[in-house]
Amino acid sequence: MPEASVKRGLVLAAGLMGAFTFISRALGLVREIVRAHFLGTSLMADAFTVAFMIPNLFRRLVGEGAMTAASVPVLIDEERAGGRARLAEVVNSFFTLFTFLLTALCIIFVLAAGILVEHVFARGFAADAEKLALTAELTRYMFFYLLFIGLAAVLQAALNSFRIFGPSSFHPILMNLSVILCAIGLSPYFSKPVYAFAIGVMLGGALQLFFQVPYVRRAGVSLLPSFKWRDPAVMKILRLMVPGLLGAGVYQINVLLSQMIATYLSEGAVAALQYSARLTEFTLGIVVVAVSTAVLPTFSGFVSEGRMDKYRETLDFALRLIAFVTIPATVGLIVIRAPMINLLFKTGRFDAESVRITAHAFFFHALGLYFIGAGRVLVPAFYSLKDMTTPVKAAILATIVNLVACLLLMGPLAQGGIALANSLSAFAQAAFLVFLLRRRLGRMSGRALGASLLRIGLAAALMGLTGWGMIAGFGLDVETRRLVLIPGLLAVIAVCTLVFAFASYALKSPEMRDLWAVVRRRFDRRRA
Repeated sequence: MPEASVKRGLVLAAGLMGAFTFISRALGLVREIVRAHFLGTSLMADAFTVAFMIPNLFRRLVGEGAMTAASVPVLIDEERAGGRARLAEVVNSFFTLFTFLLTALCIIFVLAAGILVEHVFARGFAADAEKLALTAELTRYMFFYLLFIGLAAVLQAALNSFRIFGPSSFHPILMNLSVILCAIGLSPYFSKPVYAFAIGVMLGGALQLFFQVPYVRRAGVSLLPSFKWRDPAVMKILRLMVPGLLGAGVYQINVLLSQMIATYLSEGAVAALQYSARLTEFTLGIVVVAVSTAVLPTFSGFVSEGRMDKYRETLDFALRLIAFVTIPATVGLIVIRAPMINLLFKTGRFDAESVRITAHAFFFHALGLYFIGAGRVLVPAFYSLKDMTTPVKAAILATIVNLVACLLLMGPLAQGGIALANSLSAFAQAAFLVFLLRRRLGRMSGRALGASLLRIGLAAALMGLTGWGMIAGFGLDVETRRLVLIPGLLAVIAVCTLVFAFASYALKSPEMRDLWAVVRRRFDRRRA
């Protein structure tokens, strides 16, 4: 097992980020509820989904994905060699260069938005001139969001290199608040309320960037323009970024391909997939994003020190911790999916049929939770070794699996087939990365991971049966009124959580023991 201090630090860092991320994801659900009320699964909802998906994809690839994964190991090495002053110098130079690159990308894409939307990203909208024109217009409005959020990701990487995780975990909250408040406050002033959402996106991106600036400056980074673009560290980050674009963003690339294919389905399919994916990301965001963000500096530190035994142990611990959250979440969310979506989204333009088509997609999206989470730990594990090519190979495999599965399954399962293709793609990526990592590192703790998965699976199965029985007993479905849904679902979630916790304790789950030990130490420290 990892050293107690390392394990405790990883859990506490993940806990801090998990708390902020939970708030952000909760607000994200509120944002989706507001969107469901104003847009439902209508033409405007489909257009906004595709228009926002395009800059958001580039944000995940260029910003939070490849850039963060490539820069954190390099920045940690530079700090170890030259101190904080050296790290600050590299950040200033890279921030200036990235500003120019992102601005140029935004200008090019805005000018070509009409052509790209019509012939690449939303070809299925070609039969509906109004939907196609609205999608292109919204894309032009929102694409400069990429500039703000891409630069915010540079600052996030700098803060993570200083082991400062709070601000970069908090700033997504501002994005969700911006969209919610703009949608509610400005929608009455537009004939098409979707424009209020576009304004909220742009404002939210700016807030995410400028919120982090004081924290970065307090850490010693001035953010003054620096044109030392030939600095070896800056060049190294760029070289690592290029192959990492696919490796870090495979999930988002698959989402993009899925949405492009879904434009050929009936109206509402694109929006239903987006609502379903948002619920999936909410679950992932509670712990998975936090663990994957906190683990990269830890991996990089062990590699830099040559402590590969601790590297392997920390990787095993991270994979088990993610399994402990995502496997019961998968079972529970599948059981309560219909009444949950009814409670969250059924309002305004979002009717019972919208609930049904979204629940259908979500069943298949939920099956991939663990594999998506495992991939988000395994990819940084390779990046910490400064290996950016292996994740690309996994990305290519996963993308092929996703594309083929989408085409095969969209006919019989509609949007559910596309969601299932996403889950199969995540499984292919994770399995391939584990296989190659075992070949590179030698023997890993396969038995310990397998034993943990068995315990977690048994506890989750017992929890799922309990939840299924309660849902059936309470009669909760897509038509149930909110006055019955709210206490009913709260009771199901509370009982299922207790059943899983007690079952895990009875099965002597090491993850339950580790989490309980951290909580108990914190309680004892406060009491003392």
